Amino acid sequence: MNGEDFATKSTAEVIECDSQSTFTYEQLRAKSENPVTGIDFKRREAYLSAEEFEAVLGMSKETFYKIPKWKQDMMKKKVDLF
Repeated sequence: MNGEDFATKSTAEVIECDSQSTFTYEQLRAKSENPVTGIDFKRREAYLSAEEFEAVLGMSKETFYKIPKWKQDMMKKKVDLF
């Protein structure tokens, strides 16, 4: 599997995941006092609403998933979602 296949698959999974359930940024933070359970912790950002995603990460989900994975990870670390 090459990186492009992985990115495409991840984006599709994130969109599917996002439509099922969303949580607040405070609940999804790695150091949250009221953490969410039963989610994929490697993709915490996927559970944010579109509005909160843009407020926290400064871009839309579409734009975010188009950037390289290492940049996504760096951005998530800065906002405590990694």
